[in-house]
Amino acid sequence: MSDERTATRRGRPRTQLGESKSLASPVVALDRGIRILTILANEGSATLAEIAKSTDIPAATAHRIVATLEARGMVSQDLVSGKWRVGPQAFRIGSAFEEGSNLLEVAPPLMRRLSKETGETANLAVEQGNELIYLIQVESENPIRASIKNGTSAYFHTSGVGKAIMAYMTRSKLVDLLGTFSLVRQTDNSITEAEKLLIELENIHSRGWALDDEERFLGMRCIAAPVFDSLGNVIAGVSISGPISRFPDDKLETLATAVQNAAASMSENLKTSQA
Repeated sequence: MSDERTATRRGRPRTQLGESKSLASPVVALDRGIRILTILANEGSATLAEIAKSTDIPAATAHRIVATLEARGMVSQDLVSGKWRVGPQAFRIGSAFEEGSNLLEVAPPLMRRLSKETGETANLAVEQGNELIYLIQVESENPIRASIKNGTSAYFHTSGVGKAIMAYMTRSKLVDLLGTFSLVRQTDNSITEAEKLLIELENIHSRGWALDDEERFLGMRCIAAPVFDSLGNVIAGVSISGPISRFPDDKLETLATAVQNAAASMSENLKTSQA
């Protein structure tokens, strides 16, 4: 899905002598886990025996699956009744879907207003599976403008939205994310040293907005700000981008204020929609 990164796809491992050639086992295990979660969601709670009966999964197998789900926070057990119920991590995943769905409803009108106010192209991107994915773009009417296809992925460290999102991640999430990619140099302005990137992220967090200063494409600048869900977690970045001639140093603060206002409105609307 990326126009800037080429993923290395791993082929299937060869079946060793004596091993089953069936590829269904991992899928069956996943399907059983989902069936258990569905039963708990529908019933509210259930004992292990009830889970096994409702799903037609052998009790011993159901116990192993439930134990795995519990270790991941997907289910939890009432020590008094012995019944299992959906856990906090499953709730968090469900909430993330709801927040994301609302984001796609909340963002477009505010992005159109931002683009009209600044005369520049507005972008919205999210972190998804350790990738930066552009979801929406509202193009400027200017003949010279940035154009990014929806669904395109990009590097976090060379984009305004990517840096805005990273700057507001938890420390553990940021460390995990930085371990998944190299600091590739796309232009001479790209930050390729981890220490410099961390200092940049601290500065972004302090002032509330990020700048891609010709770090991804020469001649182009981008100003971005973070968008938060109803729990205060960063879930997206909104930005405006265009040629450096329309983003001079003495205009950056003014443009940044417009972007921050749009991001704040998105965050507030998400909070309201979840109330």
